[in-house]
Amino acid sequence: MADPVRIAHLLRVQDLFPILQKEGGTYGSDLLKEMSGMDPDAAWGAEVAKIHDPEQLMPAFREDFGRALTGADEPAIEAWLDTPLGRRVVGLELQTREALLDPALEDRAIQAAEEADAADDPRLAAVRRVIAASDLVETNVIGGLNANLAFYRAMAAGNAFPYEVTEADMLADVAAQEEDIRADVTAWLEGYLFAAYGALSLDELQQLAQFNASAAGQELLRAEFTAFDRIYESTSAALGAALARRLTSADL
Repeated sequence: MADPVRIAHLLRVQDLFPILQKEGGTYGSDLLKEMSGMDPDAAWGAEVAKIHDPEQLMPAFREDFGRALTGADEPAIEAWLDTPLGRRVVGLELQTREALLDPALEDRAIQAAEEADAADDPRLAAVRRVIAASDLVETNVIGGLNANLAFYRAMAAGNAFPYEVTEADMLADVAAQEEDIRADVTAWLEGYLFAAYGALSLDELQQLAQFNASAAGQELLRAEFTAFDRIYESTSAALGAALARRLTSADL
């Protein structure tokens, strides 16, 4: 019998969350500077690191992930992840995501995908089929919009704005970001996965796309998105609350 804990282990979430913490640290530093003009200090860095602490986030992720897998074809999911190709895909994604913590490497990966697009590279076309089979762009756009709304709500609750901000205002502001988020998500996903899957053959990319498009693949992706969306919403809300405290204390 398959086990959600085993599936999460095969996805190597225990290795992914420390990377997400580093991504969150960079985002939190950029956010403070962008919205306040203040340079991040040690206290801010510690607060952002705590918000993204893997030991705090992973139990909630595993609980939501396991619940979202209820009724899914868990044996088929586990069987795929436990194949040599499934293990390789997970490893390549982790290795590349950690490498892209370097902004220069991230820019280079996005540029490489843009150059591949201009050259009609069949490998980029294969990567795009994986992205389409997984519906990665739209699900990430929706997750980004929800996370941004959670951030604004926390900011408003913390009286961070010098004027009244209504729920309608926040919804309108977030909705206006949709196309920019979609463009950013598309460019990042194509750069990231074009780099990550560079070692895979076209046949292996086709196998990956076929699994992701299958019933079991779709069930796995839905469970991952459900669990990660809740993580991103909670960390975004916590960042919004922390930034509100920082901004209001600076005004005193």
